[in-house]
Amino acid sequence: MAGIVGWFLLIFGAMFVLSWIPGIGGLFHGFWGFWLAALVVSAVGSVVTRRLVERRRFENQKRALVGVDSGHNQGKLGALLLAHGRARAAQEPLERAVAAEPGSPEWRYRLGLARLGAGRAKEAEQALASAEAIDEEYAYGDLQLRLAEVRTKLGEFDAARAALDKFDRNHGPSPESAYRRGLVERASGRSELSRAAFAQVGVLAERGAQFQRGKNRKWTWLAALRRLV
Repeated sequence: MAGIVGWFLLIFGAMFVLSWIPGIGGLFHGFWGFWLAALVVSAVGSVVTRRLVERRRFENQKRALVGVDSGHNQGKLGALLLAHGRARAAQEPLERAVAAEPGSPEWRYRLGLARLGAGRAKEAEQALASAEAIDEEYAYGDLQLRLAEVRTKLGEFDAARAALDKFDRNHGPSPESAYRRGLVERASGRSELSRAAFAQVGVLAERGAQFQRGKNRKWTWLAALRRLV
């Protein structure tokens, strides 16, 4: 009984708050407003519940990995932190993983991503380049795209172009590689080549497989924005 009363109170509270929102507040009045508020509360509750479950799962995984101090587990811990947007925290365990398993391109690649996410471009380039020395095609070519990204940030434009050339040669041009080529040419002052590269993004996105359309749309919008500003 208390649960039902609490649910009704929550809905009425949501109705009161939502009714003050300019433009849509009028929708949250009366019978239908009650049910609309109930839908909003249900949707918000689902999101909060899902995030709490994900948070609990993350903490459990982290605890299990921290408990075993091996190089491989440190790498998995760093990868887990990186996947959850904790680039700064991911660096130390990934550095330990590289020291323990120097022949693994995975830990070097992920350390490069963590350093890049933490704003340490030069150190990121060093880690990614060391991964390339072991396996230049690691991560199905994403290694070359990340090298192009970080080298553009560092102003190493010829090296960035070389990474993109290698990616295009091995995998064929993609919307992202064309977009990053546009960034390189723009940063290096070659505006005509930059515009041509950005224009190519949409063409490549249209040619892409159906399952890639969602991912490619991001690069199409970014390229369109770059052509305007």
